[in-house]
Amino acid sequence: MSTSSHPILLAALDLDGTLLDSNGEVSPCTQKVLSEASDRGVVVIPATGRPLASLPPVVAKQPWVHYALTSNGAAVWDLGGDPLGCVYSRYANAAEHETSQPECIVRRCFPVEKAREVYEAFQGLPGGLNLFSDGRALRDMAQQRFFDERFARLAAVKGTEAIQPNDGRFTILRDQSEWMSRHAHEVEKFCMFFHSAKEAQQYLPRFTAIEGVEVVQGAPDNIEVTAAGVNKGESLLALADHLGIPREATLAVGDSENDRAMLEKAGVAAVMANGMEQIRKLADIVSENDNDHDGVAEIFARLGI
Repeated sequence: MSTSSHPILLAALDLDGTLLDSNGEVSPCTQKVLSEASDRGVVVIPATGRPLASLPPVVAKQPWVHYALTSNGAAVWDLGGDPLGCVYSRYANAAEHETSQPECIVRRCFPVEKAREVYEAFQGLPGGLNLFSDGRALRDMAQQRFFDERFARLAAVKGTEAIQPNDGRFTILRDQSEWMSRHAHEVEKFCMFFHSAKEAQQYLPRFTAIEGVEVVQGAPDNIEVTAAGVNKGESLLALADHLGIPREATLAVGDSENDRAMLEKAGVAAVMANGMEQIRKLADIVSENDNDHDGVAEIFARLGI
């Protein structure tokens, strides 16, 4: 985190609890502000813990979307002129859509043995696990049942996490363990959810004890694991280097622990009013409005972007 007087040229926006409102939408006001910034030459990117397949169509269809930072920084994509087609290319039912192939600028997967160690640490736990690989979210039917139940719980309680429908964005494997036995070297991220925040806290030490990994939480009932050195911050700077943009000209906007690294490394760190208390402490600027009231648009206005 540092305060920069350099004009912002690259802005990375977290999705859940930041860009997206509680209904998983981007408000017309925020759409207008981001489009106008893009027209002035600012590169605006979604920076998410989700894989490419789970980048919401409502985001992929925005005219300012050309790049995407996904899987907590394990992958950065150039989406060319057809971002939505690139997202659909990673759907299980891709053949039912018009697709385009993205270019992967950054890809940082687990070493094989480390991926297997994390996977084994999850075995026997009462949660659901998504494996992220080459932009896809992979689960088997046993995991799908857990996520169906979680979907129903989320639908009944308003929160900052946008609900993701099972519209093809999740690839259902015959057997997750079988896939891991052949593809451990292709894992970008392990994304786990539990029945409650208390349950996630109970099992969090099991993963933080593993050497050579990064462990964060994108939600209270969630644990996310990537390889050591893989986070949103490192990949934001990698994209900035790729585009010839100095660190001082970068902005990160987020609300939760999986945004910490990019908030610490960006030239300007902005945190939403609804952000976690410990994350707000990292901020150069905290919005007055939350994600349901155009907090991102407010931040852009206050920074003159």
